[in-house]
Amino acid sequence: MQEQPRNGLAAPNMTIRKRILLYSALALGAFLAAVYFGSRFALLNGFSRLERNYAYGSVSRIQNHLENEQTQLTIIARDYAQWDRTYEFMARRSGDYPRIELTDDTFNIIHINLFLLLDPSGQPVLSKEAGNWPIGKNDLTAVAAAYISSPAHARNSSLSGLLEINGRLFLLAYEPILTSHGDGVPRGTLVMGKGLSESLLSTLAHSMGLPLWLEPADNAPSPNNRQTLWSNGTDSVSLESDSTMLAYIPLKDLSGTTKRLLVARIPSDLYSEGQKVTRYLLLLLMLAGAVHSAVLLIVLEENLLSRVESLNRKIKQVTISGDLSLRLDSHGKDELSALAGTVNAMLTAIQKAKFELLQAQESLRFHAEHDSLTGVLNRRAIRDVLRRELARCRRENQSLGVMLADVDHFKRINDRYGHGAGDAALLTVVQRISSTLRPYDLIGRYGGEEFLVIAPGCDLGLTQKLAERIRTAVNDEGVELGNDNITLTVSVGITLGTADSDPEFLVAVADSAMYQAKRNGRNRVELSLELPAPETWEASFSNHS
Repeated sequence: MQEQPRNGLAAPNMTIRKRILLYSALALGAFLAAVYFGSRFALLNGFSRLERNYAYGSVSRIQNHLENEQTQLTIIARDYAQWDRTYEFMARRSGDYPRIELTDDTFNIIHINLFLLLDPSGQPVLSKEAGNWPIGKNDLTAVAAAYISSPAHARNSSLSGLLEINGRLFLLAYEPILTSHGDGVPRGTLVMGKGLSESLLSTLAHSMGLPLWLEPADNAPSPNNRQTLWSNGTDSVSLESDSTMLAYIPLKDLSGTTKRLLVARIPSDLYSEGQKVTRYLLLLLMLAGAVHSAVLLIVLEENLLSRVESLNRKIKQVTISGDLSLRLDSHGKDELSALAGTVNAMLTAIQKAKFELLQAQESLRFHAEHDSLTGVLNRRAIRDVLRRELARCRRENQSLGVMLADVDHFKRINDRYGHGAGDAALLTVVQRISSTLRPYDLIGRYGGEEFLVIAPGCDLGLTQKLAERIRTAVNDEGVELGNDNITLTVSVGITLGTADSDPEFLVAVADSAMYQAKRNGRNRVELSLELPAPETWEASFSNHS
C-alpha cells in the first residue's frame, strides 16, 4: 500500500475544485433528506403550533386594543378631574361650567357618552349624556354605587373598568376631583363613560383586521369541547371550520362578573398552506440541486479562484491604505459579485456613518444650546454669549444693550387656557421679538417666560428704542387662544454693558429694571444702571415673581 504511489498505481489526488463539487453534492443530498423528514415530522407540527400561537396573539391584540381604549378614557377623565375649573365648580356649583365646558362638540371630539360629577358622599351633582345612549336617574345611582362599594372610594383613588347600564356595556373611568397640580382636598369624583357600541367594535375590528361582535356570557364553549384548540381558563379559541377559528374573550364588570363575550373570527389556514409550501420547497430544492451541480464545476474551472484572489488583493489595498473611497469590482451577478457589492456597501455605509456622526454631533451641540420649545438660545448659551460679547466690548471699546423681557400675567394664561396655550403664547412672543431685532442681535430664553436680548454696539438711546420696538411688536396684535383673542404684553428692563461690566451684574440690573416696570403697571420699558437697595429689590421680587 505504501509503495503504490511510487509505482504510479494509486488514483491521482482529487483537485480542490472536484473536492468542493463532491462535498457540495453530498451536502445537498443530506439537506434534501433532512428537509423531507423535517417537513414530515416537525415542520407541519410547527405550522400547527404557529396557528395556535397566532390565535393566542390575536386574543392578546384584542385585549390590548380594549385596554388602550380604557387607558385613553382614563387619561381624558384625569385631565378633566385634575382641572381648576372642575375643582371650582364642585365648590361653587357655577352654572357657566356645564354650559361652556360640557358642550356636544366637546363630547364628540373626545368620544364619550357619559359625564358625571359626584360629591364626596357619592351623590350625583351634574350629569350629561351624548349619543343614543340614554341613562336614567337610577342608572346614575348604579354608576355611583359601583365606585362607592369599591376599595378605591375609601382611598380617594382612580378606578376603571366595565359596567352594564340599562342593558348596555360602558367603559368607565372614575377620577378624584383635584386641582390642576393634582393636589388639594378631593371635592368628589368625576366619571366618564364610553359605550361599547357597534361603531366602537367596528373601529376595533378595522384596526385588527378581524370580524368582532358581542354574544351573551353563557355562549362560551366548554374547555373540554373537542373543538376547543386553546384555553387559559378565561379566554378560549375553538375551531369553527377548516378555515376559521372563533376566539371568545369574556368582558367582566367592576365586580368581576362576566357580562358579555367578545367574539372574533380568526383565519385558520396555516396548516394547509404549510403542506403546499413544503411540497413546493422540496421541488425547488431538487431543481436547485441539479442546477447547482451543473454550474458549480464550470464556475470553479473558469474564474472562481482567480476572482477570489483579485478580490482579496483589493481588500488588502483598502485595509492598508485606509482610503474609504476605493471600491471593488462588483460587475456580474454571482456570489463573488454580491460579496464585492456588500464590501462596497459597507465602505459606503462607513462613509455615511462618519458623515452622520458629524451631523449628530452638530445636532447635539444645537440642542444643548437652544431651548426645545422656542428654538432660541437657552439660559446657559445666552449667558455664554453675554460673556463673549462683553469680551468683545473690552477689545473694541464698545458698549452693548442688555434687555430682559418678561411676559405679563403669563400664569393667568396657563391657568385659564392650559399649558398648550401658554406654549403657543411664548412662541408668538419670541417670533415678534425676533422680528424686531437686527441680524446680529441675540435672544435667549432666560427663564419660564423671561427672555434675555443682547444688542451689540448699542448705547442707552438705541437700546431704549430697540426695547420699545420689542414692547410694541408684542402688544401690536392679539393672539387667538381657545375662543378668545387676547393681547400679550411684556415688561422690559434694560441696562448698558461696557468693557468693565460683569455679566451677572448686568443681568441682575436688567432684572431689577424689569420688576420696576412691573411695579409701574407692566407693558413698559424701564432703565437701570445700578441695583436698587437690597430690601427694595427683595420686596419687588416677592410681589411680582
